[in-house]
Amino acid sequence: MNLTNDPKNLIGGFIAGAAVGIAIGMLLAPSDGKKTRQQIVDGSVKLKDNLVGTVNESIEKLKDQFNAKVDQIAKEGKQKADYTSEKIKV
Repeated sequence: MNLTNDPKNLIGGFIAGAAVGIAIGMLLAPSDGKKTRQQIVDGSVKLKDNLVGTVNESIEKLKDQFNAKVDQIAKEGKQKADYTSEKIKV
């Protein structure tokens, strides 16, 4: 399996990048405690929303790939069954 196309790597990289970005932003931005806490909450909500979207997209892609493979295997199985049926008739 190609590691660059693995959904787990995509999701893991996304989570790590977002977490690092939020942490650096919070540490470098001078704010009072209440404002910083609100920014952390807002950043967390944004991260969650992005993560849910990414996971849902990955799930849909995997479903599409799975269904395409099932269709391909079914088609090949039918072709082989038809071929075998024709050979038996002769």
